[in-house]
Amino acid sequence: MITYQVQLPESNQEAFLNIIQSLQSLGVISSFLVSESLVQPGSPIPIDNLLEILKSAEKQAEDGALVPAHQVLEFMKSWRERK
Repeated sequence: MITYQVQLPESNQEAFLNIIQSLQSLGVISSFLVSESLVQPGSPIPIDNLLEILKSAEKQAEDGALVPAHQVLEFMKSWRERK
């Protein structure tokens, strides 16, 4: 299982959730959760939270659970063309 944290402006939230729901209907995403940000812009992330995020990212990289940027771009292009 891979977990991502994404920060986006409120103005883009609806569009982003539509994309996530589309991916869920395709079976690419098993579940998602909308939660408040860990921090406010300009405030530091608590060290424990940062270390946990880094530890999780390292584990995912070791497990090969990475999606190269070019694949993300290809997926987004094909998703936009389907509309």
